[in-house]
Amino acid sequence: MIPTDTPWSGLEAGKVDTRRVLASARWNWFWAVMPRVDVAFVLQLADLPKPTPDLPMLRNLEIRFQTLPGGPILYIRLKDSAQLELFETLCRDVMAAGELAETEAEALERAIGRTFRWHYLLRGGKLEVLSEETQKGLIGEIEVLKLLIPTLGAKTTLTAWTGPSGAPKDFELKADCIEVKARRGASQPFVKITNEFQLADVPDRRLWLAVLAVDKVQPPHGRTLPEYVSEVTELLEQTEPSAIMDWDLHLADAGFDILHDYSTWRWIVSSPDFYAVTKDFPRIAAPVPLGLSSVSYALALSACAPFRTDWGAVREKLKEAEHP
Repeated sequence: MIPTDTPWSGLEAGKVDTRRVLASARWNWFWAVMPRVDVAFVLQLADLPKPTPDLPMLRNLEIRFQTLPGGPILYIRLKDSAQLELFETLCRDVMAAGELAETEAEALERAIGRTFRWHYLLRGGKLEVLSEETQKGLIGEIEVLKLLIPTLGAKTTLTAWTGPSGAPKDFELKADCIEVKARRGASQPFVKITNEFQLADVPDRRLWLAVLAVDKVQPPHGRTLPEYVSEVTELLEQTEPSAIMDWDLHLADAGFDILHDYSTWRWIVSSPDFYAVTKDFPRIAAPVPLGLSSVSYALALSACAPFRTDWGAVREKLKEAEHP
């Protein structure tokens, strides 16, 4: 039984019945009831995308493409009626994201991207803004992304960006790994290594350490985290728009949401310094003695000086490996 105070009230059960969400909407959004009396949210499409994009998998939702007599659709079906209020919020948020699009393809991309963000939140993601330390770390990784995208391409770079997923290294490429560390410029010349795996060797791959100074400043100086994010978004829009969804998914995994208010934090960031983590590099690396784990330590940058290299040399190594 569908409650009367929901957008689905009055729709006929036992068949696919729909009602347009908003007559003035740019795209074709519908409230729907599926044959099993499940409520759903539908985006009607002129054409199915090729290739068909990946769709999130949620415990209480079914998200699918389907071709009906009236044309193809993307639908989101609620499988747990107890979550009806939350589902309505999700649907309206997905529609709000899609309505910002200039084309149907972009509307679909935004709708799926927003659903992936809900996927992140519903599996235990955080609703609050990122902490200062997490913002610093994300800005550091974004600065390295900005170097890698023109060198390797957006798709390759975003596939390699494993930091948001909690992997031991921030970037894992075909023949190289990069660990990124953000530090305060005025602090003691050390970086914190948070576990024994961050600087551990990876078989058949070179390892690089990238160190950046990320400092909090007062307005009007510096930029907010959303401004650093927007810079990469604009770069992708100009060079590789098909990678924007991957970018959004990585940001969601990192806990970033553009709707959060980051206006009270402004940051300036240095260009990264690169170090080749080779055999004699100062580090505590896995395997550590039996019984020890989660080993963190401060690494003096002065001890790393003999291993310092420049971005140009690193870039050539990366290009050779990815495009032999």
